[in-house]
Amino acid sequence: MPRPTPRSRQLLSLPWLALACLPAVGCASAIPAGSYGVSALEVEGTEKLDDEALKACLATYPRERFGITFGSAPDPQCGVPPFDASRAPVELWAWPWTEWPIWNETAFERDIERVERWYAARGYYSARVVGIGIDRDAEDREVEITLRVDEGEPVVIMRSQVLGIDHLDGAVKEAAEAAVELREGDAFDEALYDRSKRGVLEVLQEASYARATVSGRVTVDPERKLARVEITAVPGPACVFGDVIVQGNGRLPAEPIRAAADIERGVPFSLSGLRDARRAVSGLGPFASVRVEHHLRPDTPVADVLVRVLPARRLRFGVGVGIESGGIYSQEETGEGTGDSFAQWDVHLLGKVEHKNFLGGMRRLRIEDRPRLIFDDPFPSTARGAFGNRLTIELRQPAFLEPRTTLVGRARWDRGPDPYGSRFLRHDVVAGAGPERFFLGGKLLLASSINLDVFFPDENRPYPPTEVAYLYHRARVDLRDDPRNTTRGSYFALGVQHTAKVLPTDWEYLRLTGDARGYVPLPMGMVLAGRVRLGLMEVLSESISRTDPPEECAFDLDTLDAATRATCEESAFLENLAAYGPLRHRLRGGGHNSVRGYEPNRLGDVEIIDGRLLSGGLRQWEASAELRVPITLSFGAAFFVDTGDVARERRYRLDHPQTSVGIGLRYRTIIGPLRFDAALAPSGLQTLGTDERTDRTIGTSRLFGIGDGSLHLTIGEAF
Repeated sequence: MPRPTPRSRQLLSLPWLALACLPAVGCASAIPAGSYGVSALEVEGTEKLDDEALKACLATYPRERFGITFGSAPDPQCGVPPFDASRAPVELWAWPWTEWPIWNETAFERDIERVERWYAARGYYSARVVGIGIDRDAEDREVEITLRVDEGEPVVIMRSQVLGIDHLDGAVKEAAEAAVELREGDAFDEALYDRSKRGVLEVLQEASYARATVSGRVTVDPERKLARVEITAVPGPACVFGDVIVQGNGRLPAEPIRAAADIERGVPFSLSGLRDARRAVSGLGPFASVRVEHHLRPDTPVADVLVRVLPARRLRFGVGVGIESGGIYSQEETGEGTGDSFAQWDVHLLGKVEHKNFLGGMRRLRIEDRPRLIFDDPFPSTARGAFGNRLTIELRQPAFLEPRTTLVGRARWDRGPDPYGSRFLRHDVVAGAGPERFFLGGKLLLASSINLDVFFPDENRPYPPTEVAYLYHRARVDLRDDPRNTTRGSYFALGVQHTAKVLPTDWEYLRLTGDARGYVPLPMGMVLAGRVRLGLMEVLSESISRTDPPEECAFDLDTLDAATRATCEESAFLENLAAYGPLRHRLRGGGHNSVRGYEPNRLGDVEIIDGRLLSGGLRQWEASAELRVPITLSFGAAFFVDTGDVARERRYRLDHPQTSVGIGLRYRTIIGPLRFDAALAPSGLQTLGTDERTDRTIGTSRLFGIGDGSLHLTIGEAF
């Protein structure tokens, strides 16, 4: 029986498998008669290297146990660095259905040799197995094994160099030398030696030397425990791209695929060119897999490009049930990615249809409908519920105007409670279309669209029907190593939204937003993350129909009769609407992606009019810092500080640093970390000097009886 992989063993430990086994017969694993099962395997004496990395290479392994491994190192694989990871496994129990590995003495004798060979590959040539303990339990037919090793001292690199590259360009030579992972003073390691040779080869191929070869030699002095590493490169001639050949496309046209690859004949060869071609062809949509390879023509410096594609199923559909909390407008639905948080959650049905070659031409059509039961308070409150629906349609036309530009059309109808706390049911219909294109190997995105947003309530008061036609332009530079679980890199985004006099609109305005993020890796797998966000909104003109408020509105509203008070509140609502722009496009703060001590949309200047929250302003600034600390490979914690303000004045109120501090828990999933944050907003850290906020009592709730703050449960990091 093949040894289970670390991932499969982890899945076997999931508690829900226990429920599946309850009605079944024979779920418990038994040791065959006449055999012994391996219940434990321990390696003692591994002070410098990771014993789990060693055990991953042995044929003998113990029965899997449920437990927790503290440390951020991934599950070890045989012969794959790192070999000195810091981890602390805590094994608890074995589930009754987990298989028993059978004790095999012949295989174990070979494992003794594997231990010493593994150490030799790590540069520990004098390492030996100095003790073997085998404890047999004849009654239970189980065996526990203990190996004791004497690691000795490793062979240390006294010299490491790359030969054959002195005639190359200085930048290429420097990159080739940097690709060598073995430095003087390090312990020699065969895996790093092989990886260094591959790294040098990739540097040369990236620099157009497609015919390059790389070899190496290691000279070891076992007495002095010193090694000299020489990696020899033969670059060969500089090469250029030749023809682009498409295979496997079936009924799909080859020319759009060839055009999307965008590799011109005669251009210098590079690996990044091949990777960029693969990304662009995959982006066309109708493929289950895409492979891009190069083939050298005999005796010429020309490399033809072979694009192998496997068409996906053209029509896909599905249904499901889900819960959504914290936000409803995604970048995929609106093209904007506003990052707003909402004090809503829902239970919804989901129906989805997708066609990946709609009407030919590799057009991708996606239709999604979500009938929803919406609760107009943060999760898990069910105090105010209403039915709603969200229908989204997206059509993507590749090769628009030029091979790598996609024309994207989106439309969304959303019916339900206003998500910004205004406490009324409304319809919001948004439609837009425009081009988008990636540059720099997918790191830079430029996009632009023309949009129409029609907004009308289910009731006459207080919000009148409005429409906004606007242009939206955005640029994004993403230099992160992993957008879902980032450990290093940076991210920058700029959005410009504006109306135009030639388009029908109830407002003329300009909206600018900027976002900058940075991530610095720290020891022990920790990451220090930071973000700065700025926003500017200028309402240039508006045409909201309203009348002057009665003179009585200047007095205390509680002293007025109900009809007059309602008139005053409606007038104040319309004045707010006219002054600060359409509800969905305002600058706002607070919530799980902003200053987390504040509930969604309650940062800075807010008002309560007729029981309805009116948030948003003309200037916004935010700054956040977060220390992310891994506990296990899947679990982690975070400590954060958020600060910021949203002002209705036309100035950035840096003296209003509404600050929150908090702690969070993370559970890593394939779609990003499941995140729980608890944040406090200490009263002494909200303003410096005079508090100029329009309402000083709105924005926080009591947190665990300690102070003002907020709780957030969502998926994905705050930034």
